[in-house]
Amino acid sequence: MSDKNKKNMNSNQITSKNKLILIKNPAICLILIGVIGLAIRIYSYPYDLPVYQDISDYFWYAIDMSILDEFPQMVANQQLAEPPYPPYSFPNNGWPVFLSLFFSLANFDNILAYMDLQRCITITISILTVIPMYILCTKFFGKYFSLLGTALFAFQPRIIDNSILGGNEPLFLFLGVCTLTLFLSKNTKMIFGSFVVAGLFSLVRYEGLLIFIPMTIVFFYRFRFSKTSVAKYAIMVGLFLLIILPMAHIRTETLGYDGLFSNFIAGSKYVSNSVSGNEVFWSDLEMEQVSMEQKIFYHIQKGVQNTAINLGKILVPTFSFLAPIGIFFLFRKLDYGKLTLIITLVAFLIPAFYAYMRDLQELKYLLILFPIFSIVSMFALRRILVKFNESRKIFVVFLVSILIFSAGYLVYFSPDLEHEQEALAIAVIIKDTTTKINNYYPEGIYFVHVMKYSDLEEFPILSTDVPSNNKQVSIFDWIGYIERNLGGYDKSLILAGDIKEIDTVEDYIIFGKEVGVTHLAIDGKSAQPNVLNDIFSNEKNYPYLLKQFDSAEHGFKYHMKIYEIDFHIFEKYLENNK
Repeated sequence: MSDKNKKNMNSNQITSKNKLILIKNPAICLILIGVIGLAIRIYSYPYDLPVYQDISDYFWYAIDMSILDEFPQMVANQQLAEPPYPPYSFPNNGWPVFLSLFFSLANFDNILAYMDLQRCITITISILTVIPMYILCTKFFGKYFSLLGTALFAFQPRIIDNSILGGNEPLFLFLGVCTLTLFLSKNTKMIFGSFVVAGLFSLVRYEGLLIFIPMTIVFFYRFRFSKTSVAKYAIMVGLFLLIILPMAHIRTETLGYDGLFSNFIAGSKYVSNSVSGNEVFWSDLEMEQVSMEQKIFYHIQKGVQNTAINLGKILVPTFSFLAPIGIFFLFRKLDYGKLTLIITLVAFLIPAFYAYMRDLQELKYLLILFPIFSIVSMFALRRILVKFNESRKIFVVFLVSILIFSAGYLVYFSPDLEHEQEALAIAVIIKDTTTKINNYYPEGIYFVHVMKYSDLEEFPILSTDVPSNNKQVSIFDWIGYIERNLGGYDKSLILAGDIKEIDTVEDYIIFGKEVGVTHLAIDGKSAQPNVLNDIFSNEKNYPYLLKQFDSAEHGFKYHMKIYEIDFHIFEKYLENNK
């Protein structure tokens, strides 16, 4: 018997042996995967915590749209926003437009209820993604490995973590998986539909436009060049444009740029400016005499290095073993399905590379690769199971291992919800006991929320009707003051909302006084300037700082100290130490 026949026989044995343990109806198994995935997400849910940063921008766009029943006017530069313009700006509005449909049906009276709804929708979308994910897996495997691949995706801890934030990634992933599933169908109508979904995919995140690269290449690889195939492709492109162009027009009218192609142009300009100009940047790196080739090499090297590091991070824990092995088998016996996965993988590494070249270190840029990694891992697992007779045991072991690795990761590496809730509670105390404080990162995001939204008497309201009430001096306040009063600013003085290279506490307070700082919030962490961390450890050395609150004295695990600056004592201190 030939080796090929032996392998086919073993593969058939795997299938037959597991018919007894595989639920005959895969829908039941998918429901079970969904229920377990939902239970894990409920366990990890950030109860009583607001959404923040760019996710808050999506929230307010959706609120405004649900009230106005039209597309809100946006601003290109969030920091330059002034009434009547709302304080949000982002490349694509597909997700908040979708979210606004649910907000318009809701009837809550407080802001956190709407934020919880936002999170519940992303959780639901994340769970529903198991359906197209399973169908996509069946393009490459039978029921056995398709269910395992779906479980590998559904229980991936970073997918779980991201799904509870309320951002646009769950919808982006759902539409991306749907696009590939429809595109790999043997039904021509489904392939037409894939270009429609690809349009929606691109409206959620502009890098979704890159899906057009593998779809175009594989389409003509699969159907060859002919008058019929070119005509069909033209219709598909027309359907795609029919989806994206109206929204691009609306964004141009409400923002000034389309949010799609304009972002690729902006990216190319950034790269060009980075390698051709900004000599201050190169001098800071002690690279004053740098050729154009050296500059290009520096950026490429940084992008490659950061991409490799972050790829290594996301493979842990569930993909670290199987995905690298699976890549090898992906390139064996290429067909249009495998070719689609390969080109899609490469295409979506481009925006990640661009982000990491700019030192934007968030792992979310790689989440779109997780469905592909799940499928690739099954190529490796299938090869491994062919070598064993006890396939049923390995099936169970693998499934249990996925759950254990995911649960372990979530327990040890996910955000500390108790810490976040304490940070929110302390933010309330800071609001009630201070006048204006320094920026403290990252917990200060909760202070911003408390200052702006905790005293709202009614909700929902337009973002432009929210009182501007932030007592925290952020990086933009510092820069604004310096530009207005000092005729420019030294970037070395600014870091994460505070001053980076001021040598003494006295200098820090003198500068802070100019912008109205009356109190200091200090937690002794590395994110704060060293001069503030010294206060945290040696407060007795600073008699002009009067401690008003110490969270450790009130049973908090998150240690935060709040000091009032006594400027009368401070002035005397300066005089005595001249």
